[in-house]
Amino acid sequence: MPCPLKIDARDEALAGLYQKELTELAGFETPAPLTLILDSGKVSLAGSNAAEAPVLVDFAGGALDFRRLHGGGRHSEGVARACFGRLKNPVIFDGTAGLGRDAFILASLGARVHLFERNPVVRLLLRDGLRRGRECGVPEVLEITDERMILEDAFSVTLYRGSVIPDTVYLDPMYPERKKSALVKKDMRIFHELLGQDADREDYLLAVLAADYRKTVMKLPKWAEIMEPERVNTAVITKNHRFVVYAGSGRNDGGV
Repeated sequence: MPCPLKIDARDEALAGLYQKELTELAGFETPAPLTLILDSGKVSLAGSNAAEAPVLVDFAGGALDFRRLHGGGRHSEGVARACFGRLKNPVIFDGTAGLGRDAFILASLGARVHLFERNPVVRLLLRDGLRRGRECGVPEVLEITDERMILEDAFSVTLYRGSVIPDTVYLDPMYPERKKSALVKKDMRIFHELLGQDADREDYLLAVLAADYRKTVMKLPKWAEIMEPERVNTAVITKNHRFVVYAGSGRNDGGV
């Protein structure tokens, strides 16, 4: 049964900054009891288990910053190998931006990433993470979040009407949790409570493929069935995932 999203605005200044977004979220329902918290200059999302830390987007610290500093680079990161190809600084449309983790890695490796996120709660988490990235005082993170990560007003790639033509459209839809999957980490458990699974993932892929961009990459768990297998050009395989590459003609003029 859907639950009304609770909003706990402890930080009045932050609530004022995001007044438009909070107004839009009034009456928003989620699959499980969740609370959006605005406190101490950060926006986070808490689940019903008080023992679990709230989820927030943090580009300036934690695992993402460690990965930026110590990651394997574009030739060993599966998502980069699939999305970059032979290009040095591609333009990428991330059609399922989520918490922005793959987008940040792609941007840190030189891509310019346009973020599209259909869930308004996640969009607010992303917007706040980008704001704090620009204000963190780390020059490299500031450059990435200010110049190479762009949160689009369009919620979906299929709604984009701008003039930018991407080299790659990247899709990473939500799948059902599996007990042995890395997705049962605490933060992702709350994320799954919010999003569930993308039941329209095949329709989204088909719409993007019909738009005929230069290349589309779909990230799948290894156990998941490949969609539209007859249209697959190649795939990049990692320990837990498969990045399936669909080649297009690139005739798209920037709109769908």
